Amino acid sequence: MNRKADLNTKFCLIQEFDNLELFRAKAIHYNYARHSHPGYSIGVIESGVGGNYYRGSTYLAPPKSIILMNPEEAHTGYSAEELPLSYRMLYPSTDLINQIAREAQIIGTPYFKDAVVQNEVLAKNIFSLHTALERAQNKLEKQSLLVEVFSAILYYYADITVRSIRLNKEHQAVRLIKEYLHDNFSSNISLEQLVKITKLNRSYLIRVFRQAVGMPPYTYLNQIRMRKAKQFLNLGMSIADTANAVGMSDQSHLTRHFKRMFGITPGYYRQMSTSFKTD
Repeated sequence: MNRKADLNTKFCLIQEFDNLELFRAKAIHYNYARHSHPGYSIGVIESGVGGNYYRGSTYLAPPKSIILMNPEEAHTGYSAEELPLSYRMLYPSTDLINQIAREAQIIGTPYFKDAVVQNEVLAKNIFSLHTALERAQNKLEKQSLLVEVFSAILYYYADITVRSIRLNKEHQAVRLIKEYLHDNFSSNISLEQLVKITKLNRSYLIRVFRQAVGMPPYTYLNQIRMRKAKQFLNLGMSIADTANAVGMSDQSHLTRHFKRMFGITPGYYRQMSTSFKTD
C-alpha cells in the first residue's frame, strides 16, 4: 500500500505531565515508516480501521479499539481500508507511567502484551481524557482523568514479568551499538565503525540488532535524529539549524524523514509545540 498522505492532524504538548504528547488525526490515508517511541503509545480508533506491523505480526484495529504499545518497540502504522482513518493518541513518558503504576501499587515496569484490545468503556474514557487535555482549563479535571484512565489501562492490560525477561535477553553488542549511535548521531557513521566496537561481522551484527530492536542500525540512527530534531525544534531552533544539528544533509532531507515518522512537518511541529504548551 502506497497511498498519498491526506493529513488533517493536530499536535499538542502538555508540559505539566512530563511533556505528554497528544496527537489527533482525522480522515487520513497515510503510511508511517517503521519506528518506535521513547515512551508508551496509547490511543483509540474513532473511525476507519487502523493497521500496524508489530512484533512480527499484523494487527488491525476497528473503531473503538484501544492501541497499546511499549517503549522502544518498532512498528508501522497505516489506514487498513479505503475508508479514511481517524484516531487519537497519547504518548506518555516511561517516568509518568511508572509514577502512576507506583501510586496504583503496581510493582515493576508495566508491559503491554496486546497491541490492540477491545474495551468500549475504556475506549470512551481515553477519548474523554484526550479531549480534556486538549481543551479543559481545570487542572483538577485533567489530573484526575489522567490518573484514573492510565491506572485503569495498567490494571486491565499491563503485564509486569514479560518486560523484565525481554530486557535481560538484549545482546551486549546491541547496547554498545545503541550507545554509540546516541553519542554520535550527528556524524556520518559507517558500518565498519559498528563492527569495530562490537567485534561482530557485518551480517551477524545487523541480524542481531534487527532481532533485538525490530529495525536495522541505520533506521534506529534515523529515529534518534528525528527525536533529537523534535527536542531542538521545541526549543525554538530553526529547521535549517536543526537539520544541521542532527546530521541531515539539508532542510528538505529533514522534512522528508520527519514527516514519514511523525506524520507532520518540522515546521508544523515547531509551531504547535510552542503555541500549545500549557502551564
